[in-house]
Amino acid sequence: MSEETWLAARLIPTSGINGAEEQERRATSALLAVMSAVREFGRVLTQSLGAPAGTVQTFIEVPFKLGNQQFFPDGLIRVRRGQRQWTALIEVKTGSNALKSDQLEAYLDIARE
Repeated sequence: MSEETWLAARLIPTSGINGAEEQERRATSALLAVMSAVREFGRVLTQSLGAPAGTVQTFIEVPFKLGNQQFFPDGLIRVRRGQRQWTALIEVKTGSNALKSDQLEAYLDIARE
């Protein structure tokens, strides 16, 4: 899927609130939206991870293809400054939802590519 179709994170997401998956989507979208809207907040969170100072862009459920499968990390943070670009994939768990090792391994493979 081309970058033009990525969904920007929104402070007030339009997804429902019925299940755990929608709860994670809303939480991810709200947090990432604030990171991109409040420059200092986004900078503090990304600086400790090694991102350059720059413009923070945030997206939710960006599709990635790995082999024959398609994966949708909960979020993506991208920081740009000049020609430099730093990107992080985000996985959010709320409530008692557990992080699955195969999901994490797939995201690590995507990040390596």
